[in-house]
Amino acid sequence: MRNACRVLEFIASRQPVGVSDIARATGIDKSAVHRLAVTLNAAGWLDRTAEARWTISPMLSGTLPKSATRSLTEAARPLLERARDQTGETAMLVIPDGERLLIAAIAESHHTLRVSVRAGVEMPARSSSALRILAAHASPADLAVYRQVDPGLTEKALAAARERGWAVNDAELSDDTRAVGVALLGPGGQPVGALVLCGPATRFTRRDIEPYGKLVATLAAGWAPALRNPNHTPRAPSGRNRAPK
Repeated sequence: MRNACRVLEFIASRQPVGVSDIARATGIDKSAVHRLAVTLNAAGWLDRTAEARWTISPMLSGTLPKSATRSLTEAARPLLERARDQTGETAMLVIPDGERLLIAAIAESHHTLRVSVRAGVEMPARSSSALRILAAHASPADLAVYRQVDPGLTEKALAAARERGWAVNDAELSDDTRAVGVALLGPGGQPVGALVLCGPATRFTRRDIEPYGKLVATLAAGWAPALRNPNHTPRAPSGRNRAPK
């Protein structure tokens, strides 16, 4: 059990990572690391990339070591604040945990009328922009889990979200709220979370859906370097400081 925890902690801090690197860092025999990784993969706790490297699975992301969760939050913070400042709406980092979606960090709108949520709580998953965009980039196994929550995740809908680069919830969870979400991909190409921008439907109108979707997609393009270096600040889209109304 102790060795399994050491392997998980190292993968969470360096993912994606191969068996040899894990063995060198932990001092555990390479064959033992391989057996542990295969066992953890079968349990749904690890995912294997096409390059035979290991990453933490979405099922385990809600229970990552505090240091790993903190690194995700720190890397996402500039993106959340930039999205909030350029639109005036609330931005959230949402992390998958099996069938659940957890709110990991928030940059709350300064408007009196705003979407107000707390970090650390579960958010409704079905029909959410977060679930839709995570499903669009999910592995077949994770997609099967997401479809148990939302049978409306059709191939056509997911392909459209991938092509756009973002997903939308057009007042489907609540009549008075709209949201757009974009996937935040880890070094292995698997989604580790979603950046969600949400606001009251009276201000976040249908005309805002496309420009806001494009805005968060552009911001998310800076996610990979931010994940490697939390001091990296994603650049704003050129030519504007705020998405057009």
